[in-house]
Amino acid sequence: MMNIKKSFYLFILLCLSICPTAFTQQRDSTFRKLTIKQLIVPASLLTGGYVLKSISLKQEQLEWHDKYYKDFHTHVDDIIQYTPYVAVFGLDLMGIKAKHTVGDRIGVLLIGATIMSGTVFTLKHTTKVLRPDLSGQDSFPSGHTANAFFGAAVLAEEYNDESIWYGVGAYTVATATGTLRVLNNRHWFSDVIVGAGVGILSAKAAYVIYPWLKQKLGKKPSDSPSKIAFTPMYDGRVVGGNLVIGF
Repeated sequence: MMNIKKSFYLFILLCLSICPTAFTQQRDSTFRKLTIKQLIVPASLLTGGYVLKSISLKQEQLEWHDKYYKDFHTHVDDIIQYTPYVAVFGLDLMGIKAKHTVGDRIGVLLIGATIMSGTVFTLKHTTKVLRPDLSGQDSFPSGHTANAFFGAAVLAEEYNDESIWYGVGAYTVATATGTLRVLNNRHWFSDVIVGAGVGILSAKAAYVIYPWLKQKLGKKPSDSPSKIAFTPMYDGRVVGGNLVIGF
């Protein structure tokens, strides 16, 4: 039982510790600046999640949940996973300046969400891990957690120069999403830890791929977003959309 408690607290502390490490980039519009230091946190989450998955603490987690949270249930996690997405554009509407244009942010979100969704979907349907509540064999990794941490990573990237607290708030919400997935008995600890890593890494990849793609299409990242159209889609589990870039 003690191992499960330690794992639970470690997840919360590790996720919240992301906040200060997320704010190391200088203000710029070049996008393509990715360092080894920025990969330490997502790599640690992915490695830690796979370690927890391999040592199998599932029975202990079930006993821990039944003892303390057997009657716990909420749909809050279904909602707050999208909070960072709303803030990415909502803060801009409130007059708080983002690092990149609206069109650039849409492009980053679409590319990153595609990477994240594809990774989550592939892992879910290849690992076929049974959920704690026995509702399906698609537990690993947590899509909700990946979604929340992806949005948080984008929000931190866009607004960290304005205030560190935007990123702190975003990662706190993302951590709460993962925590609630465990308390709702929908995921194992390893699911949410790997989900967090997938979300952050997808955001990092998007900020590298997007400007390269724009360059290949003959556009600069700073061009006007007026010729960019985005149609969001949601299938009940993952978020995505269609991006049309006009020439």
